[in-house]
Amino acid sequence: MVVDASPETQLDRLVRLRGMDESEARARMAAQATRAQRLAVADLVIDNDGPLDALEPQVRKVWDELSRRAASSV
Repeated sequence: MVVDASPETQLDRLVRLRGMDESEARARMAAQATRAQRLAVADLVIDNDGPLDALEPQVRKVWDELSRRAASSV
């Protein structure tokens, strides 16, 4: 599972919400797996580029899927 956001959104949130300076935020992002690498291995993706109220329905859907998988493996 991957929670995905565009690099622009990631940068904005690191700077604006976490108080990092831009160069520190860019360095942190560069040290992580690329967006393409994360998406290539994910079978479930939550799009976190939009508003917070759009996130909850996606989380519920993923939770339902994970619950279904857990129940079927018992």
